Amino acid sequence: MTVNVQFRFRSGLPLLAFDNVRLRGSWDEQGHPSNDWTSVPMQRSRDEDGYDVFVIRVPFPDDEIGTHFRWGIELGRPGASSLWAIAGELDDEASSRRERSFDLQQGIGPQIYYLTWIGRLGANRVEKRDAADGIRFSVWAPNARDVLLVLADPAIGYIADDGTGAVATIKMRRTVDGFWIAETGDDDGLLDFDSMVGTPYMYRVTKDDGSLAYRTDIWSLMQIGDGDFDPDGATYHGSPAALDGPQSCSVVCDPKRVVLPSGQELAAEAFWADEFAGGRKLPDRLEDLVIYELHVGALGFGKAAPGTLDDAIAFVEHFSALGVNAVELLPIAEFETRANWGYGTSHFFAADQGAGGTDRLKMFVKVCHQRGIVVILDVCYNHFDPDGERAQWAYDSNDHTRNIYYWYEGNPGDYADPRGGYIDNISTGWAPRFDEEAVRQLFISSAAFLVSVCHIDGFRLDQTSSIHQYPVLHADGRRADRAAAFGAKFLKQWTRTMRLIKPQLFLTAEDYSDWSAMTEPSLTGDGLGFDATCTAIFITTSSNITAAHRRSY
Repeated sequence: MTVNVQFRFRSGLPLLAFDNVRLRGSWDEQGHPSNDWTSVPMQRSRDEDGYDVFVIRVPFPDDEIGTHFRWGIELGRPGASSLWAIAGELDDEASSRRERSFDLQQGIGPQIYYLTWIGRLGANRVEKRDAADGIRFSVWAPNARDVLLVLADPAIGYIADDGTGAVATIKMRRTVDGFWIAETGDDDGLLDFDSMVGTPYMYRVTKDDGSLAYRTDIWSLMQIGDGDFDPDGATYHGSPAALDGPQSCSVVCDPKRVVLPSGQELAAEAFWADEFAGGRKLPDRLEDLVIYELHVGALGFGKAAPGTLDDAIAFVEHFSALGVNAVELLPIAEFETRANWGYGTSHFFAADQGAGGTDRLKMFVKVCHQRGIVVILDVCYNHFDPDGERAQWAYDSNDHTRNIYYWYEGNPGDYADPRGGYIDNISTGWAPRFDEEAVRQLFISSAAFLVSVCHIDGFRLDQTSSIHQYPVLHADGRRADRAAAFGAKFLKQWTRTMRLIKPQLFLTAEDYSDWSAMTEPSLTGDGLGFDATCTAIFITTSSNITAAHRRSY
């Protein structure tokens, strides 16, 4: 008798140039434990979201029931035949091993490795062969007693604490990993993805203590509003445009289509077809970049409002005249008010509506590429807003120890001020909970989305020293070594994933640690995998790292 185990590798990304994807595991050809791991090819298929998934079924003898097995994924691509695709390390600060494991049991479910969680959370298309594509809403709320999907009136764009502004509610089902799901089959209103595009929505979360809270979709691709007004839970009668995005409704979007300023819609493939029509080659070496750092809001000179991505598009000719071949955009993700520089990000997939939104970001990238200019994007994983009400703060629990997006140590009773267990990192806000895969994937998957959907060419990570070096306990400033260790693990997982997705990405980090590991390989080694570190805006490469070495990921 045998126990068949299915293994799946899902990237969550379309059209990745992977080949020779193989399962490797700690068993021999007969399924018995072995120190010499076997390697077997996996078969390419398509999942219900339309993305590649690699699958294989392996038989194990039933006399091995109860045995602990370890496994991972190996793949190839042009120029690299054996890349280890498990990007995340074990959740043990003393271990840098990258593998997955299971105990063999009858009826064991599929063993799945997700390189990214794109398609797992948020509002996503579900492909159907013989009917219109459906939609699935999924939210991570592991402490919640109950979750409802609440559809909103688009003329308001906001749902008050008493439910004013809601037009329909749909019950969600709790599934694995603390996910709550509502999809085609759960409600007649979820039968057709296309008809749902543009629909504003929120989640009504019944927290673990029974209290109710309306929450945005942290994985949304768009938030309503390009203003600064926060109704703070009160009934709202103003214009949706005046709302501050992090507190307003999330919106269903179709990343496979691009809406032009005229209102015309194009399939993404058609939009990007002339991406390199200018015939200019993009620079591919860090040392060849002439970088212009741009805060989009600063382009509002001569008018009452901050600048937008439309202003940035009009400014591209100026870049060309200056001889610039790289533009570094200060953070453009949805953040609290237009008044700050974008360093209090709350929704990492959604470009700020006040700046023009995600489709305008795509247009800016395309115009730059047509002129041989790469686009590097600042991202902030250290300025984690402690006032993110309706966003990540206290998402499904009022218990500090169960504040799912924030790192907390000990119990509230351990401190004179219950907030003493949070981690300071010499940035605004508290440190994210980097020991939780769902939190790491919020940052990793959003960056992967920006590369695959918006064609971003690189990233500059803000203040990485705050992630791996500076964490201290808020109560008394004691070093938080575990938080720092998991911060370093996160940075390695992030760079490894980016290198697997697009090896030629420019990855720099604002870092003050002088730690040589920052610019050592992460995908093929145990470094943190950045091309270079910088202080403020001045890029410096390690003196002992050659250009060839920096590119030998």
